[in-house]
Amino acid sequence: MNGCSVHRPSERSGEDVDIILTRLREVKAFHRFPPPLLLQICACAFYECLEKGITLFRQGDIGTSWYAVLSGSLDVKVSETANHQDAVTICTLGIGTAFGESILDNTPRHATIVSRETSELLRIEQREFKSLWEKYRQSLAGLLAPPYGAMESGSNNDKKLQRAGKVLRNAILSRAPHMIRDRKYHLKTYRQCCVGTELVDWLVLQSACVLTRSHAVGMWQALLEEGVLNHVDQELGFQDKYLFYRFLDDEEEDTPLPSEEEKRESEEELPETILFLAQIGPDALLRMILRKSPGQRTGDDLEIIYDELLHIKALAHLSNTVKRELASVVIFESHAKAGTVLFNQGEEGTSWYIIQKGSVNVVIYGKVCVCVCLCVHECIYPPTCLCFFL
Repeated sequence: MNGCSVHRPSERSGEDVDIILTRLREVKAFHRFPPPLLLQICACAFYECLEKGITLFRQGDIGTSWYAVLSGSLDVKVSETANHQDAVTICTLGIGTAFGESILDNTPRHATIVSRETSELLRIEQREFKSLWEKYRQSLAGLLAPPYGAMESGSNNDKKLQRAGKVLRNAILSRAPHMIRDRKYHLKTYRQCCVGTELVDWLVLQSACVLTRSHAVGMWQALLEEGVLNHVDQELGFQDKYLFYRFLDDEEEDTPLPSEEEKRESEEELPETILFLAQIGPDALLRMILRKSPGQRTGDDLEIIYDELLHIKALAHLSNTVKRELASVVIFESHAKAGTVLFNQGEEGTSWYIIQKGSVNVVIYGKVCVCVCLCVHECIYPPTCLCFFL
């Protein structure tokens, strides 16, 4: 491929484009792209090969290109100071991952990117990428999830989720006001609530970036986890069923309807809001499935977990049969408070763990303290990033 893609776009022949197209179709992340988008990428993209340990760009640089990983992997390093020597690896970008979205608004790079091994990249320069973004925003948005979303602080994401709930509520009241109303069930009246199935129906119709009904379920689940949307009887998981859900703004009686100005603002924000939820929805769906007891998981649930396990590098040596067995027994555990002790040295072990996100300190009495960070789910198709800080 490199012999074709090093040619300037104007110098590429039809045969060059066909060779590049064949290579792109081997990358899972590009499977859902419409043919016209793939052809335009083939016409404007460049090939770049990095040896191990090469810094592609540094945190704070102004970006000039967007990248997608064709082979190999790259470490994402973030520093809280201006000193790049203090940078800590927070995750690894694997095949099919895209990054460099800061070129859309000329903001500084969020992180330093360093090749973990010899890696092949697809590079699109800023002007061409902006042109593609204007035409194919919905298709490209899925590739801008992490590190685009992962670089934001948790509090910032919380604010975005709270705003997303307001935008969706206002949009529903503007476009389909009948969806939010008092409902009766078993002689009981539930104020100002929506039906789960109707919420999924509505969201799927709003944007092509909502790929399936289960994708929409994950998007609503993300709002439910934040408390922006609630089941009327406080059930934990969002379901695509005749169950009642209520927006946080409707929890209080006599909540005023949005003004015309608020409706207009919500209409303007709706596309970006849906893109944001589409990016984080798969994570929320996976967490919801893993919270179920193994006996309650459906065939579709097991396929989603299995697909996730396929992309964990630490499990690459296991057979697919073993991974399917793991999919049926793994469960979700969350520890939000720093300092929580998972288990103590000397205790009899009863569980085996994969760290999906975050980090843990391993303390061996009389030995050095080791910080282990396995960022399993920072990427769309993520490998495991295992970092030891001694």
